[in-house]
Amino acid sequence: MASPPKTGAAGLPATPRRVQRPVLYPWGLAAATAGLSILAFPPFNLTWLATVALAPLLWAVVAVERARTATLLGWLAGALFYYGTSWWATHSLIAYGRIPTLIAHLLIIVAAWMAALPTALFAWGVHLTMRQSATLGWWLVPAWWCAGEYVRGEVLAFGWNPLANAVAFEPWLAHAAILGGQYLVSAMLAAVAAGIAYAGRAWRRVRGVAAGLAAGALALVIPPAIAAALTRPASEALPALTVVAVQPCAPQGAAPASEYARANARQRALAVEGLRQASPATLRLVVFPESQIALDLSVPDAETALLPLLGDGAYVLTNATRPVGDGFANAAVLYAPNGRVSEYQKTRLMPFGEYVPFGRYLPITLPTLATEAMPGTTIETLPLTPDLRLGISICFESAFPSLHRAFRQQGANILVNLANDGWFGPTPGSEQHLRHLVYRAIETGCPVVRVTNDGVSALLDTDGRLRDVIPKEQPDVRVWTVTPASPELTPYIIVGDLFAWGCLAAVGGAWLWILWRRIRFYTEAITDLVAGE
Repeated sequence: MASPPKTGAAGLPATPRRVQRPVLYPWGLAAATAGLSILAFPPFNLTWLATVALAPLLWAVVAVERARTATLLGWLAGALFYYGTSWWATHSLIAYGRIPTLIAHLLIIVAAWMAALPTALFAWGVHLTMRQSATLGWWLVPAWWCAGEYVRGEVLAFGWNPLANAVAFEPWLAHAAILGGQYLVSAMLAAVAAGIAYAGRAWRRVRGVAAGLAAGALALVIPPAIAAALTRPASEALPALTVVAVQPCAPQGAAPASEYARANARQRALAVEGLRQASPATLRLVVFPESQIALDLSVPDAETALLPLLGDGAYVLTNATRPVGDGFANAAVLYAPNGRVSEYQKTRLMPFGEYVPFGRYLPITLPTLATEAMPGTTIETLPLTPDLRLGISICFESAFPSLHRAFRQQGANILVNLANDGWFGPTPGSEQHLRHLVYRAIETGCPVVRVTNDGVSALLDTDGRLRDVIPKEQPDVRVWTVTPASPELTPYIIVGDLFAWGCLAAVGGAWLWILWRRIRFYTEAITDLVAGE
């Protein structure tokens, strides 16, 4: 009678005697992965822990007997990580949504469990692949991780804090995103952890230890080396843009009208001061962030307050709300001194902030933190001159590589992010937010101007390096000289998420192979049974 293929879970020779492990042993390893990952992110910033963070979970996943247990281990690790790095989202629920503290944390815990589903998929896939072929299983660890992150970011539309963000300010590692985006960098980190876990399980075999550590080291070296070899050509002599970045620190939530009036006056005064510092001989752009004092385009002549700035010959880019159907759109509007107006409406809305996921299918109506918004229907860049176009993302849209790739393909040579991180309060949320834009700069080869209501506002160059920062909770204006990107496209813009799609194809093929082997085994077993064997 046929028998199913069997290999050691870790690809190592089986031992006749098995050491009895405590029942909680694998769950402790899953929690260790969550803890190491949390420490790698702000506010702790122990960056290099990201290279080993997945190793405990991998050890547990290959050690347990059941796929169900492995899946739950991945789900637990992911949920603990997302709660541990996103607990600060309770600030806005408590301070502005008036939701009791316990309920706010329970809501974030539920959201963390939802965001952790791809991590559960990762653990399930690794476990099943290891059971069929340990060698193939180890090699597919990075692919399973990349596939999970891609599903979470592009399918579930919640790409916050990919593993790559932990090393965003490590130039050697982050620059590999020029080849395959943030997903490649996350896969590199997963490969290092796989090498470490393999070496740990092979600790009695010198060659096994050496092979695991060597594979992990090569994952950290080869992609960045290829990226470094692809030297970016010098930018053509496009005129530099002078950006007047205004951080007004407008109030959040419900505030007296007098506070909003003072914030509006402060914002205008900062813009005027910035224009005084900027040379009138240059092309000047005043940028106002997403905030509670954004233009309300349902009010006639709402742009009247901008006329003094436009009269001085400056362009003005500002956040605005525009009535759309029964709701409103969160928009970025570019006003030109000659009266031309162009607009981009936010296409990727913030879950539970601007809409409720699957809300139409729920039997009850769940509240959003702000008024429910309508998504924009087109992705378009905003022109300053025939040669200079802006790709505008609004707040949470910074987490979507595909959106910024579309901007670049449409000719954008400067990226601008308008955000209101004031909802986060005195938490690490704003610093985490900034890290997404490091990768958007590297992937597109464009400088990034990030202007927020109360920090962190920043200027990043085409390599994702910080050139200047306006700290949190500090009303200020900065004048930045921004050199547009050269017309040559980065490899990522040319091939897009080909690496991520390759990972999806690899794990999909592995799953079909596992399914085929099981079908063949049971078919042969039934045939033998019928034949009387």
